[in-house]
This record gives sequence, structure tokens and C-alpha cells, in this order.
Amino acid sequence: MWPFRKAAEDPPQFCHFLGDPDAERLRFVLRKRDWDTARAILSTADPEHRSYYVRVAAGTLGIEKWINGIIREEPDSVLPLLIKAVHMVSWSWELPGAATDGTATDDDRTIMKDHLLRAEELLDEVLDRSPADADAWMYKLEASRALHLPLVERWRRFERLIAIDPAHWYGHEEMLWCLRPDWGGNTAAMFDFARARAIACPATHIPALMVLAHRAHTWNLAKSKKPGEPDRTLDLTYYESTKVMDDIWDASQLSVWHDDYRETLLTPIAWNNFAFAFTYGDFHKPAWSLYEAIGEDWITEHPWDDIDFFVKSRAYTRDNLD
Repeated sequence: MWPFRKAAEDPPQFCHFLGDPDAERLRFVLRKRDWDTARAILSTADPEHRSYYVRVAAGTLGIEKWINGIIREEPDSVLPLLIKAVHMVSWSWELPGAATDGTATDDDRTIMKDHLLRAEELLDEVLDRSPADADAWMYKLEASRALHLPLVERWRRFERLIAIDPAHWYGHEEMLWCLRPDWGGNTAAMFDFARARAIACPATHIPALMVLAHRAHTWNLAKSKKPGEPDRTLDLTYYESTKVMDDIWDASQLSVWHDDYRETLLTPIAWNNFAFAFTYGDFHKPAWSLYEAIGEDWITEHPWDDIDFFVKSRAYTRDNLD
């Protein structure tokens, strides 16, 4: 991990950029249109860091205003093409056509579809020139969901991705989304996927998918309640089920508590997800050991969404230790 600590008196904050100074610098230099520095960071040889840096670039506002100039200046370089494409996929969710509240018009959806199809063309060009680019396949997978492509096509793209990088965290997270009932999948398929990939990828972050699957299921349960029902919020007592906790415990033993697991850049994602599930499953000792690892430095935005919720969850665990 990285050797910095917040002052003890500071209130907790979410861990932006997973504490990685190069990720934070990448966001800064992309906003400054400093492509030379951005290229150097994005060219890391470590696949996990690269996947995260590409994700940071994809979510950086304003790239679309200048990246075409870099593509013209570097016609033999695949990287600027990739960054333009992933940015287009990422920001497609901000278009009016992405709205799910009934406000999107046919024209809005057509514009979004055209935008995504252009991104697909760019990703295909990247893969024609660099077939082993796992991150290009990850965003092809995300585009397939945004375009509501058949599940068989989503599976095809995922299989191509894991043939290159079997433990690509963001690719697995995206495939789980592709299998959610609200995206054309079903609950059984979502859980089968999480369990199968956990077994296939021991000593990695991948088994933490079990937490994401259970969280997605609680969202679906809440959404299925009728609007007139008094409580459509997430039911945290769901995690008290023995079956749910067996799933989470088994996944943790395959992941962060596997003998061969090694901490990496993305480890805080797994820590926080397991801590959340164990907290509300009343497995307080395992939860507390994770809170101790998280400390003040490695609090990720998800699954908490609100820093006060994290603080209250941690206090609930501490107060219930034997």
C-alpha cells in the first residue's frame, strides 16, 4: 500500500483514486491536456493499474474536446483511440437517452445509440490493431449492455476478455451488471456467475462479486415493492440470513483471506464490500478486522455511498464486538 496517513483529527473521507498518486495525477494532467504525461501513466506494464487508469481517464470530463488532435498527431498509436472510445462509452450514461425514469424520447435513445455505435467502431479499431487489449474488451462489454445487446453477445465479449486477463475486476463487475434482472438477465444467472467466477479465481478480488450480487438482489427486492408500500428502502436485515452469510464467508476465504492473496491497488474495494456484508450479517469480528485494515485511508465510496453510513456501520460493529 502507499505510505501516507491523514491526520488523526481529520474526519473520515472517501479514498479517492484508491490512494494511488499516479491515478490522481492522471486526472489532473488530462484536465490540463498534458498528453505526454498521461501517456506515460497509462502505459504502465501492470494490468491492474492499467485497468484502473483507463477507468480514471474514461471518467475525466473534457477529453472529447482535444483527444482528436492527439489521434491525428499520433496515427500509429492505439492508446489515444482507446481513451476516446472508453470516454464515449462512459459518458453515454449521461446522455438523455440513458434515462430510465420515462423521460427519454425516441430521439434521445437514437442519439445515444448512434453515440455508442461510434464508440464500438473505435473499440473495434483498437482491437484490430491490439487484439489483446483487455480494457477495450471491458468497454465493449459495457457498450453491449448500454445497447441492450443479447446476452449471448455479452457472454462472447466477456469470454474474450477473461481469455486475456482472467481476473480483470472491472470486466467481472460489468458482466455481473449484464446479468442483473434489470438489464435483461435473471437472479439465478447473476448468482451462478458470481459463485462460478469466485471458484475459478481464488486468491483474487473476484470472489467479492458475491457481495455485489447480494447487494444487487436487495436493490431488486426494494424496487419490486409497490410504490404505495411504506418501505421501499434496502432491507439490511437480508444479510442476517445463514445462507447469505455462508455465501459471503466462503467468498472471503477465497479472496482477501486466502493464503495466497496479495494486497494490490484494488484491495480496498474487496475490503469495503466484505466489511459491509459482514456488518449487517452480524459477523462482527470478521467485519472489525476489515475495518482495522481499512482504517481512515481506504474507505471506498461503494458500497457505502455516504460517509456517515460508513461511520455508523463501523460504530455498530465496534459496539457489538464480544
